Amino acid sequence: MNASFRSPYLSFLMGLLVITLLLGAAIFLFMAQERSITTVSYQQQAMDISKVLRCPMATNQNLFESQAPIAHELKAQIFTMLEQGQSQDEIIHFMVQRYGEKIRYQPELKGSTLALWFGPLLFLLLGVGICLALTKRSAPRPTL
Repeated sequence: MNASFRSPYLSFLMGLLVITLLLGAAIFLFMAQERSITTVSYQQQAMDISKVLRCPMATNQNLFESQAPIAHELKAQIFTMLEQGQSQDEIIHFMVQRYGEKIRYQPELKGSTLALWFGPLLFLLLGVGICLALTKRSAPRPTL
């Protein structure tokens, strides 16, 4: 196209179009980057939550380690709940309400779980006491 046939309005519209496209691209890239940062944050939170919850199907595995189908579903549900704005405590409370206290990998310290928390310590002290009593009893006594 010959430069003498260019309209000043056409040049103005082309410049406006270029500026609009560049501005739109910049906004798109900014939003995509912010979305990926948010997704990474949600993924980290979901991993943290899945490490403190027990898999209902796998023995002695948390949700993070388990490869059971239910574990994959629960991890996806945790991620969805995080995207909906729920906190870690709300998600754990929801899982406990749905699956019971056994879903926690480490149960809360309360009256019904005192034996779980202090039972091993009690047995350890009892075992040490029995060992001390037996060694004291079997030690030779000095004769006078």
